Amino acid sequence: MRHLNRVAKLNKPKSHRKALFQNLANALFKHERITTTVPRAMELRRVADRLITLAKRKDLHSQRLAFDALRDKEIVKKLFAEIGDRYTAINGGYTRVLKIGNRKGDNAPMAMIELTQRKEQEKKKKEKHKETKETKAPKETKKEVEAKKETKAKKETKEKKETKAKKETKVKEEPKVKKEAKAEKAEAKEPKEKKPRKKKEETQE
Repeated sequence: MRHLNRVAKLNKPKSHRKALFQNLANALFKHERITTTVPRAMELRRVADRLITLAKRKDLHSQRLAFDALRDKEIVKKLFAEIGDRYTAINGGYTRVLKIGNRKGDNAPMAMIELTQRKEQEKKKKEKHKETKETKAPKETKKEVEAKKETKAKKETKEKKETKAKKETKVKEEPKVKKEAKAEKAEAKEPKEKKPRKKKEETQE
């Protein structure tokens, strides 16, 4: 007798239902969290849990069975290399279903299905974020802020004084340079010695 072999038909034929769960399982193992309707999520949980138990065995026969269900080499590799290792100390409870609410268009009940133990990278990032928050320097007091403002103002005043002194020295040096330039021009413009012209009378003779 077919005890405990009931399958939710979801108003689809067998071939369509098989392809649906294949695509949903691939998306779940790829992104580790997907949103779908509640009945599909409940049935997908059964499929995903069986595939994760195959991944825990790490056997050639189990790899072939997983590939027969998923038909994607990359996801099968991820399933056996990463996801299976996360659940070595756990027997069951690999996924969870969280109800979100109803969809706007047709008011269908929606749910989010995800793996209970997700990527370790996200956990490391969260831990680093917490450590950075704890190791941040305390906020500066009002006195320290005022002291910094005073030091900045003093530096600005010193810079302004230096720039003014430089401008004054330039202004003093400019007339000297101009006088020297004028003297050089005057020397250059001195008229040359004129030769005496011959008289017209001598030329007529």
